Amino acid sequence: MKYKFFPLMLLTGLLLVSQRISANTAPLVLENEAGQIVKLGSYLGKKPVYLKFWATWCKPCMEQMPHFQHAYEQYGDKIQFVAINIDLNDDAHAVAKVKERFSLSMPLFTDHTGQVAKHYEFMGTPFHVLIDSDKKVIFQGHEADKPLDNTLRLLSHNGKVEKARLLSEKQGQATPLTIPKKGKKAVLFTATWCDWYLADTRPAMAKQCVLAQQHVNKLTEQGIDVEVKVSQLWTDQSAVQEYADKFSASMPVSIDYGNDLFLENGINSVPTLLIYNDGKLATTQAKF
Repeated sequence: MKYKFFPLMLLTGLLLVSQRISANTAPLVLENEAGQIVKLGSYLGKKPVYLKFWATWCKPCMEQMPHFQHAYEQYGDKIQFVAINIDLNDDAHAVAKVKERFSLSMPLFTDHTGQVAKHYEFMGTPFHVLIDSDKKVIFQGHEADKPLDNTLRLLSHNGKVEKARLLSEKQGQATPLTIPKKGKKAVLFTATWCDWYLADTRPAMAKQCVLAQQHVNKLTEQGIDVEVKVSQLWTDQSAVQEYADKFSASMPVSIDYGNDLFLENGINSVPTLLIYNDGKLATTQAKF
């Protein structure tokens, strides 16, 4: 998967139905810049809401930030803007630097639990979600383009849009993780792109991604049961195959669709290796 695909986010999954994700079920929370927990639901239903999922190391996200700030200046009084950092290989210092660089003035939040991204079936940054005043998702996209601008303009008038514009790719099914009750099991959480896409913005992390895969290759050679779970972010089956071929990975490599396993295990940085012994977590390793 090459960089040219990233702005378009040609992904294998993302089936969103506006009624299904109307955001009026279980409470979803974000963390604001002061470290306070804020319920996303407190913004819904009062006026339209613009959710933008992003990361500091995401190149298209940075390219879109001037557009995002301009849109806020134009519509911020009529539409609630919510900038959501996805909290993967990121920290508050990096977010603050982006805020300063682009003079961002909209509210900034972190999806510290990952549940907001999961609820909206987020698949790749940048990701735009527009919610009307009736709490229905009426727009999804990855581009800062004319359709986004048109929808923002329409929402600013009366809070509603007659025709929704939703992405319609079908999400795959995640392969469950089985931990044996006897013996050792190693599970590497990583991403198919972290070794090369982060090479410029996070070179130390990119190097760790390479070292981590080389490490689990050696564990496999030693006869240890190993699995690799890759984030669904910017990933499809062809990217998985490219990754496996590049690193000569003989162990199973599968996409964690929905990032359920990432969430269950509290993984917010790649690579992370979990080693189980007799069914219990024995070691968590992030440096290789």
